[in-house]
Amino acid sequence: MTYQEMAQELAGYIEWFEGDEVNLDDAIKKYEQAMELLEQMEAYLKTAQNKITKIQTKYE
Repeated sequence: MTYQEMAQELAGYIEWFEGDEVNLDDAIKKYEQAMELLEQMEAYLKTAQNKITKIQTKYE
């Protein structure tokens, strides 16, 4: 999954939470899914940062 796809999925969770049909059981499940997604996004960004650092080091 690309970073943009993950961001879109996260936006979907946020939109759902802002909606009128939120119930506790679904909210707990979606919150956990959103937190897992955030963890994946952070790992993705960390990997990208490491790649950029390697490229910079190579051309310095």
